[in-house]
This record gives sequence, structure tokens and C-alpha cells, in this order.
Amino acid sequence: MDKLGFGCAFSFLAGKQQESLTGPSLLHLNYDCYLQIFSHLNVLEDQLNLGRAHPLLRDVLADVLRKRYEKINVRMLKSVSDWEFLLELCGSEVVRCEVPHGRWDEAITYPVLDVIRRYCPKLHQLVVIFMHADTETPPVGSDRDSIMQLFLELPSLTNLTLIDARVPQLEQLHNFGKLQTLDVDGIDPNLSVPAFRQIFENKLELKRLLVNFGRCYRLSHQISELAECLPLLEHLTLENFDAKCSDIGDLRALQSLRLISRWIVEINSDFYGSLAKCYSNRLLMLQLISVRVRVDQVPRILALSQLKALDCDNWPAQSIGELRKLTHLECLALDCVEEQSVDASDQLLAVVTSCLRLKHMKFGKRWKLSGIDVNSFLANVKEIISKREQELLITFACIKTQSSREKLQQSVRDQNHLRVLFKEVSTCPHCEPDTHSRFDTIFD
Repeated sequence: MDKLGFGCAFSFLAGKQQESLTGPSLLHLNYDCYLQIFSHLNVLEDQLNLGRAHPLLRDVLADVLRKRYEKINVRMLKSVSDWEFLLELCGSEVVRCEVPHGRWDEAITYPVLDVIRRYCPKLHQLVVIFMHADTETPPVGSDRDSIMQLFLELPSLTNLTLIDARVPQLEQLHNFGKLQTLDVDGIDPNLSVPAFRQIFENKLELKRLLVNFGRCYRLSHQISELAECLPLLEHLTLENFDAKCSDIGDLRALQSLRLISRWIVEINSDFYGSLAKCYSNRLLMLQLISVRVRVDQVPRILALSQLKALDCDNWPAQSIGELRKLTHLECLALDCVEEQSVDASDQLLAVVTSCLRLKHMKFGKRWKLSGIDVNSFLANVKEIISKREQELLITFACIKTQSSREKLQQSVRDQNHLRVLFKEVSTCPHCEPDTHSRFDTIFD
């Protein structure tokens, strides 16, 4: 506090009015001055200590914290008393909490979760990172319930992510019947098939399911048996699945499917056939990451006639033009690792011409543009979309040099219906990632 020039910051608490010889006391400053004071305190504990000093400062700090801490992490503070004070001030606005969990931090984690339960009525998303393999629940020598039982006590919890959970935690997932989103990032190899299926037996409200099977890729065959348990499931992500899977069952509400592999794989053709059979009139989004599509598999994907978004990073170059048959497309993201034919530009223009609802086209970072004159392509695109109402965004993640980017930006500078970007991340809602990376946290 000395760096703010206050000297003894708490002297006014002795009951003496601290009038300055040249101006008002610390307690008679305007609101913006208090905000400026708190902005100079970079450590959260210091802000809390200043807020404790006087009810006026407490009220200002509450305004600051409510705007800043919609997301919290149990590592942010080291004492339960600080957590109690923090959440008294801003717990009403907290919607997401991250919980790194290991045996060394159970002394703080369990009481903090109790504080969170009491002060965070809106908390609906929980991301739990199990930090080592020997984590035990309940902790040795404690009569507290397991950490999963504490999660069950959170009244508004509907979105749960478990990263590197072990069998004891995974087996307790069947108790979470009110979840709307479940993300299981890593399956314990010791989890049995019956235990895996039991997880989903009461998930009647689940709308989004994300599973990274890790080494247990064969468990992905069990997804096809879960249709009756998941009547409201709208989105499914399968990561590190078995490429030999023949189907995912008939999930009546499914609209979005993401398949992600650690290594490049080719999926069983029967799988695409089953998708075409069950979902031709209702699947709206398909994403294939590190999945190579063969030319003979393309017709089965095109049978998904209602697709609004298709993202594939290993699409066959000779079948680019076939995508014009997906006339409902709003977002098309492609990567072709093989050399495109000389008519690749014409094939892409045919897609733009036929897909009247197209709002975003993305060329992946590995795309080879040897068969495409980009400037000529953009000029033709401008002519095609000139009479359309909606804007078309084209992302060239494959163009790396700044000079090339600036030239393309200049060529579309005065266009109302065409924009060009070069970053992997865009504003397109279909391109938003849906998994919680273990590094996508608010750790200090």
C-alpha cells in the first residue's frame, strides 16, 4: 500500500476523521478515484485486504470483482477466509469454476468447494483437472465425502468436465442426472465396459457429450448402445475413437458430430453409410479432424443433405467440386494435403455459386494453393456474391507472408459482401472449438 502514497493505509479505522490539510480525506474521494486505487493493486489478496478496511471500500471492490470473476479457479487464493470474503462480494456472478485436484491440495479444495456451494447460486460449469494418478477420494484420514459428492451439492451444476479422472470418479458420474453437458477428457484403462455404459444410464437431460477415449479407444463401440439413454443429445464429440466403428446408433436429437483423431486415420466406410441412413435429414454439422476421406466415401457424406457446416482437414482434392451438392452449407472448412488439380479454382467457384447460404469458407493451414490464382479467385467470388444479402468471410490460414496478406486485404478493402482473414480463429459460430484443452484454464 505504501506505493500508493497512503503511508499507514488503515489509520482512519481508529475512529479519527482523517482530514487532509489540502483536501478531503480518503473516505471522501469520488467513485472513480477508488477504482483507480484498486487498479494499482495487482495482487488479489491486496485488493481483498483493502476492501476489508472499510464498508465504503468493500462496496467499490464488490463492483470490481463482480465484473472480473465470472470464472474462478481454486488456486487463485490460498486461504479459506479470503475465499469466503471474495465470494461474499462476487459469488452471485460466478458461473464457471476450475478445480485442479491432487492429494496435496485437499486441505484447501474441500473447504473452498463448501464456500462455493454457499455463495455461488449461478455456478453451472465445473472443470476438474485430476493432477496425479494416485489421487484418492475420499482423502486418507478424512471423513469427508468424496470430491464427486461435493460436486453433487452444487445446486445449479449442469456442465461438467473431468480431465484425467480415474475409475472411482468415473463410476460416480451416474449420480449426475441433471447434466446438460458432459466432457470426459481421458478414460481410465481400468474402467470396465458395464461401468462405462452405466455412466449414461440416467442422462435424460444431456444435450452435449464429449469423450476423449485416450488408450481406451475400443470403448467407442459402446456409443451405439446408448441411444435410448440420451434422448436429448444434440452434439457428440468422439476423440481418439476406434476408426473401425461401424455406427454411433440412432441418437434421435443429434444435430452435430465431431470426430477427432490423434493420428490421421481412415474411418470404416460402413460408418459413413450408417450416418447417411440415420441422419441424412437432420445432421447439421460434421467435423472430421485428422480423418482422411477417400474419394469412394464422398457420396455417403454428401447424402447428409442438410449439413450447414462441414470441416474436414483431409478432403480429397479431386472431390472439391462435389461439395456444391450440399446447398444448405453456411460454413465450409477444408484442408487438402495432396496437390489440387488445375481446375481447383473452378471447383471452388462452383461451390460458392451453388451454396447460396454460404457465409464462411476456410482454407486450412496445410492447403496448397499451387492450382489457384488467389487474386483471380477472389475477383470471381466478388462477382458471384455481389447480389447476395449476406456477407461471405474467407479465411486463408495457409497464407503466411505478411506481404501476401496485405495485398489480399487491399483487394477486398472496398467490398461490402466479402471479407478476408488469415487467422485460425474466426467469428464463425460453426468454427468454435468445443473441447476444454487442459491448457485452456485460468491458472496463474
